Amino acid sequence: MTDLIFSKVSSALFFFLMFFLSARLYGISEGVILYIDPGTGSLFFQILSAIILAILFYLSLIKKTIAKLFNKVKRIFVKESVDV
Repeated sequence: MTDLIFSKVSSALFFFLMFFLSARLYGISEGVILYIDPGTGSLFFQILSAIILAILFYLSLIKKTIAKLFNKVKRIFVKESVDV
């Protein structure tokens, strides 16, 4: 449950930061609601956000794989210590 909440919060924070950074790049003041013209700029940010999301997804897969391997190794050592 905590992981789900953390992932939702981190996703919301990520998109907020992306919009904030894009507003700064376009020279829009912070108090203005961001509007990106559906031209080449928005395509750039769509590609950029897709790349970042793919990297985050890949890193989460690596994290899950390492956690599974750690749990397997942990079970092996726990079984060996009980047998002794």
